[in-house]
Amino acid sequence: MSTNLLMRITSFHASGTTTAFDGGRTEIWSTPGQGLRLQTTTSQAGKSVDIFCKGGTTYTSAPMLAESLKQSGAADITVPPALADVYVTSKTGQGCDSFYKIPEGAKLAPDHDSSVNGTKTFALTAGNGITSGVYHVAAEGKSYLLKLDSSRGGRSSTTTYDSFGEKFAIKFPAADKTMPMSEFRSRVSGH
Repeated sequence: MSTNLLMRITSFHASGTTTAFDGGRTEIWSTPGQGLRLQTTTSQAGKSVDIFCKGGTTYTSAPMLAESLKQSGAADITVPPALADVYVTSKTGQGCDSFYKIPEGAKLAPDHDSSVNGTKTFALTAGNGITSGVYHVAAEGKSYLLKLDSSRGGRSSTTTYDSFGEKFAIKFPAADKTMPMSEFRSRVSGH
């Protein structure tokens, strides 16, 4: 069974650093049928922000979306206090596995083979010039993704995956705490 399929049909937890923000940390919970929750804690006062994903729709906290847009070169966006606990929805056209999926065309990289928490791994590398990653897959037992070393825009991160098959309850934001991207843009641009 392929690692991507195995990860998609198995619940898991992951934690580590992130390339999204300088000095940030991230934690992921994924449960088939429920969806995925990704929590990022920024280095600025340890604030936590979340992204949820289910069925090709992502729910991104408004402050995290504004910070992400700023770091990707967009104008500085001020999130009004009324939107501080609102989640912006967008259809990605991709499954939630896009947050951990090993890209098509990843190549075996024996020079990066190692072990993660005592389990031997083989390595796959993938990159597109902007981002690159080394995916460490269990070489024994089920071929779970055990670790990802990634780099993007001069930042690097390491995420380890664990708790395969454990139960996690993922609570999505209430409907009155969500808004589509078009409404978010309108509210923060004043138009």
